[in-house]
Amino acid sequence: MSQIINIVSGGRLGDQSFFQKKIARMENCLIICCDGGVRHLQQTGIKPDVIIGDMDSIDPAQLESYSRQGIKIIKYPANKDFTDTELALNYAINLKPAAIYIWAALGGRLDHTLANVFLLIKGKDASIETYLIDEYCEAFILNGSNEFSSAVGQTVSLIALSPQIEGMTLRGFLYPSDDAILRMGESRGISNIINEDDAKISVRSGNLLVIRYWQKDIFREAL
Repeated sequence: MSQIINIVSGGRLGDQSFFQKKIARMENCLIICCDGGVRHLQQTGIKPDVIIGDMDSIDPAQLESYSRQGIKIIKYPANKDFTDTELALNYAINLKPAAIYIWAALGGRLDHTLANVFLLIKGKDASIETYLIDEYCEAFILNGSNEFSSAVGQTVSLIALSPQIEGMTLRGFLYPSDDAILRMGESRGISNIINEDDAKISVRSGNLLVIRYWQKDIFREAL
């Protein structure tokens, strides 16, 4: 069983060097590639362990080459019910890893981005830490509580993906809260700042989307 699974979707990958460095630091790592994500791996020189999808975005000769190399290929019909990213996530969840990172799933088409955000709930329901990640941020659904170490100055936004988040408590933030309620559609959780070491977020119930930006003031237009 792999401790960490990386899923490479078919959207915008972004900074290839950031992707390569993160992958290089992960031990016992399995890479699942949605068929459209193969182009990202070709550019980085990283070989997938599994390719999943309807294979409409990969050259047949390249697919045959991967097959000869012993890479597992799982092909679905073009008129499938789910996106390639969800199929890859389902496969990953069945392997019961410690964590799943989904790359190239943000930016581009808004419908795909939103669908990928809501896929995080499926990971949480399976009790597996699941992240959307790029060079700017990571996004995940809070599973009870989360601590942030050595993150002073980073921006964290909180969005309710359930009708109501109950018991939301923030410690070590510019705008703290204690046993608060955050409702779906409210924007007051946007752009909080970590201002103490070992900051912490906890909730009692509900699916709270946490978006953490790595670099301070990376998007100044949003301040």
